[in-house]
Amino acid sequence: MSSIRMENNQYYDRSVFLPPIDITPPVSSTESQIKFKLPILMYHYVEAYGDPKDVVRRGLTVNPETFEQELKRLVEGGYTMYFAKDMNDMLSGETQPIAKGMVLTFDDGYEDFYTVVFPLLKKYHVKATVYVIYNYIDRKGFLTEREIQELINSGLVEIGCHTFDHAYLKNMQYEAARHQIIESKAKFEERFGIVVETFAYPFGAYDNNAVQLAKEAGYKLAVSVVPGAIHGADSRFYLTRIRPGIFNPADMIQVLEKYNK
Repeated sequence: MSSIRMENNQYYDRSVFLPPIDITPPVSSTESQIKFKLPILMYHYVEAYGDPKDVVRRGLTVNPETFEQELKRLVEGGYTMYFAKDMNDMLSGETQPIAKGMVLTFDDGYEDFYTVVFPLLKKYHVKATVYVIYNYIDRKGFLTEREIQELINSGLVEIGCHTFDHAYLKNMQYEAARHQIIESKAKFEERFGIVVETFAYPFGAYDNNAVQLAKEAGYKLAVSVVPGAIHGADSRFYLTRIRPGIFNPADMIQVLEKYNK
């Protein structure tokens, strides 16, 4: 099995995440030369959770105090937080990423994004992108319609799409994948009066169809769960991200600055 190592010594089948080589998006000769480093951090739960039996959830959870320490460290270190959608212009060469740039992303749209993360974004005046599962809106433990609208109105939060049902897209039948990727975007835009510009593959799983449908839907870019911090126009629809579990707040800047060196 071809595998990649992620945090906590866990290994994952590389074929879940990486697409066939022939789906690399065509880019102009100018764009193809653009490469830059910009860490995209990937969070899930930000809560105080200590059930030792729920290994999966604990592995996806960051304690609120730890998260605030991370935010404080980044702000004090001079980092600027972008929305994920801001990377589109960087990948096209229309804007230049600054040396100390960062994107904070949160998958699934859990309610703790509103109750824990959002107050800290306001406290430290930083931006974040949250990838919401459309059919989970108003479900217990997830963001409500009212909360999402408040996030949008704040100007601090970008809403990205995470399909209708947190669907495993790799090898999904074409029409089903089309529904999850394209129609969910349309529903978000109709319901909230926004343009949804970025997409996250549930479980990080995607294939040729998923990437092509993301492009057809009109997303500007899509994020994966493959670890990395170097980006280029040829990877616009499977940008790499970093899980916070690889560092602690005290050494996070040092780790991030050395990442992919």
